[in-house]
Amino acid sequence: MDERIVLKSKQKLVIVGLLITLLNPLLAGLIFGLFLLSEPQLKKEGRLILILSLLWGGVSFILARRLFSGF
Repeated sequence: MDERIVLKSKQKLVIVGLLITLLNPLLAGLIFGLFLLSEPQLKKEGRLILILSLLWGGVSFILARRLFSGF
């Protein structure tokens, strides 16, 4: 029961993944990146989404911590 997704537009899927990562980096970005890693033809894009998600999540955490440390 090895079900794989047949992709008609790989570029659209990657663009959606980047938008998800930018809007919600940690949870949704990681889940979507792991999903892309599970597909053989999207491993490179999955790594890109995962790395971007972790970096953007770290940056947003640091910025939020600095911004709200005065309260």
